Amino acid sequence: MRSASDGNTHLVLLAITTQPPEVGRIGLEIPDIERRRAGLGDLKQSWIVVDEYNYDIVERSWYIEPHQEVLGRFSKSFVMRIAAMFAKARGQSGRVNRVD
Repeated sequence: MRSASDGNTHLVLLAITTQPPEVGRIGLEIPDIERRRAGLGDLKQSWIVVDEYNYDIVERSWYIEPHQEVLGRFSKSFVMRIAAMFAKARGQSGRVNRVD
């Protein structure tokens, strides 16, 4: 998330799924401890898809609720792993624009 020169907060949203990535796709399995930290402890296995992302702007979003309750959070070290994988896959990533 970053605040751009236009004063808006731009988001890159990565999907979390219970299905392992298909052949040719890039995903990161979420470890048990991270699932519990994120409030996803009821899922047996889950992955973060890093080769496709949703792009949105918080201030104009139809999908983000301003006062929505936070389920949980990933640790800083796990977020850094996600960011590194996303950066590596970015050239292969597909952007889904949620702004329109």
